[in-house]
Amino acid sequence: MRYLKSAMPVPGKGTAFMLYEIEGENTIVRMLTHIPEVNEIKLYPNPKVKSLFQPERLDEAAKEEFEYIWDMGSSAGS
Repeated sequence: MRYLKSAMPVPGKGTAFMLYEIEGENTIVRMLTHIPEVNEIKLYPNPKVKSLFQPERLDEAAKEEFEYIWDMGSSAGS
């Protein structure tokens, strides 16, 4: 598995970080959205989009970062 992330501003909320758990070439296994400024986490354990588009435009992320945020979202009932 490898982990990638991107960020984009969300007006009135802050910066949304999208993290992806990738298997194989570009297959999305799980993904999440995290907006730390408003403590918002959305989990996608079975995302509708299965193939990552333009992964070269994303940054590398650590497995530990993904798992930490995923666990926070799970315990919050996302």
